[in-house]
Order: sequence, then C-alpha cells, then structure tokens
Amino acid sequence: MAPFPVYPVDTGSVSSYFSSFPVRSCEFSALPTIQKALDETIYSCTTPGSRERKKAVYRHSNPAGNIFGLSLALCEADRISYVVKLIEFLCIVDDAMEDLPFEEACIEHSILRQALHESYDDDRYGGQAVDLMKNFLRELRKELVSLGDLSTSLLLKTLDTSLRDRDSDDSEFTTLAEYIPYRKTNFDYDFVCQLLCWAMNIPLAVQNDPLARAYEHIIGVIVGLSNDYFSWEMERQQTTDRVRNAVPVLMKEHSVSEVQAKLMLKEVIVEEERKARKLKSDITSQSVKDEDLARYVSGMELFAAGYSFWCATCPRYHRPQKEENPVELNAEFSIAVEV
Repeated sequence: MAPFPVYPVDTGSVSSYFSSFPVRSCEFSALPTIQKALDETIYSCTTPGSRERKKAVYRHSNPAGNIFGLSLALCEADRISYVVKLIEFLCIVDDAMEDLPFEEACIEHSILRQALHESYDDDRYGGQAVDLMKNFLRELRKELVSLGDLSTSLLLKTLDTSLRDRDSDDSEFTTLAEYIPYRKTNFDYDFVCQLLCWAMNIPLAVQNDPLARAYEHIIGVIVGLSNDYFSWEMERQQTTDRVRNAVPVLMKEHSVSEVQAKLMLKEVIVEEERKARKLKSDITSQSVKDEDLARYVSGMELFAAGYSFWCATCPRYHRPQKEENPVELNAEFSIAVEV
C-alpha cells in the first residue's frame, strides 16, 4: 500500500529548529489513523490520572505538528498504525521506568519482555509497573504474528533485544564517544531502523548494505543528540539516579559550562548532518542505483528531520509539564491541542 500524501512543512519561522534537513508531513491525511493507534495504546498501557497518562497526552500536544505525522512521511499507510503503537508503547515504557531505581528498572524490563514469547502467555505476573504494558504488548505481538510476514518475526526479535539492552547500563560516561553507543541503544535505535524499513515495505536485507549501515549510524547520532539538546532543560530537573544526556557528558569531558556544552552539542549535530548529506548524495548518485537503498535513506532523513522539528517545537521540552495540571483525553481523543 502506498504512503499517505505528504506536504512540505515551513520551518523558517521556528528559530529553534537549526537542522538543514527539509521536513515533510503526512499529518493531513494520516491523523485519523495516528489518533486511533495512539488512543488504543495510551488507554491500554496507562490508567486514568496516572503520571504516565498525563505525560503521554502532553507529548502529543504540539501545535506545530504530530510527531508521527512529521516523522513517518514515507511509511506505507497500512503499516503506520503499527509503527505508532510500537513507538508510543516504548515512550510510555520510558516514562514508567525513568524514576525507578536502576536495578528495579532492569527487573521490570525482563518481565515486560515475556510478552514477546508465546511460552509466557499464561504467566500473568505484571511486576510493579508494567502489567498493562505487558498485556498490550502480548496482544500486539499476536496481531503482528498473524500477518504471516517473516520480516515481522525478525522485527519482534529485535524488539526483544532492545528491551533487554535499553536500560541495562548504569555507567557514568566521561566522553561523548563513550556515550553515543549507549544513546543509540537507549533510543531503541536498531529496532526503530528496522521498524521504519518494515513500514516502508523495504526488504530488511537492505540494512546489510555497508552504506545503509553507515547512514543509519549518522542518523542515529543526529536524532539521539538532538533529543538531548532539546530535552536537557526538562531532564535537568528530574529526580533520578541516572541522568542520560550529552550535555553533562560534554561538561565533564571538556570542563565547560552548561551553556558552552550545549553550543558544542549543537556543533556536533550540525557536523553529523553535513556527513549525512554527503553520504546521501554518494548513495543516490551511484552509477547503478539501488532504488530500495535510496528510498530507505530518504525515509531515514525525513524521520530525522521530522523528529528534530518536533523536539524543537514541542511543549514537552520547552514548557515542562506541571503534574498538578493534568490533561486528560476526551471522548474524541483530541490530544493535538495546546495545553
């Protein structure tokens, strides 16, 4: 099935968006599909009035655009709902785990992973924090398996690995080079790449191409560090035993102030985008053009652009949510309003 129609997004009036990547959105046509998938995920994985539900609703209150409309421009229309459900699920898992002590978070991730294995289908123990999420993931796994697609089975295996590894390191990183591999893992990046490839109906073998791997790595650095750049003001106020952000890493590595570290981080992102543009140009100008590879690279660029634009504009990062002023979903699930 073809992707939803896309349109260019005017980013010129958003001073905080410094990316050189063009932004495209499929929101005008895809929003009903996106909203339905979000509705099912948020209501299934959270309880009314809970911190996780408040944060999920606030995440989608960006008047500049829906995060999935902005980042899934080349995904096929009949697969977008699965992408939305899986990524929103992982966001809710993040919200549930971030305040748990490290060892407890590792245990909860292990319990959650049982939902991906048929042998645990009769095990209804939901741990301390993941009961609803485990039930949701179990049912979603069954639905995906019923598609009868070999690539879907591989996708679920990658998700299992991602849940195992995503919050399994409590190290204090002293250099950006040490931190970047962790940042990609904590972003579920290998899974996200495979999910986008699957959603664009591109053979997963394309990811084995060395050029695809190199491009994936650069985009992973861009999206992970862009998130860090824009989310730092929110994260610096959180009470947790493991702050995971490039800003304090750069402060420690170079003995600089917070302001200087953010400027350095921005420079790193801009340089990685330069590398991405160069590599994309090399890929698309090959004498024997690989259409699947070129489409995958274009989809990854649009994913990075849309995600970075969302990070640059979302209330979640620029007006941190007040817990005492929750926003609840209404009957029509109108979450795309300013709060």
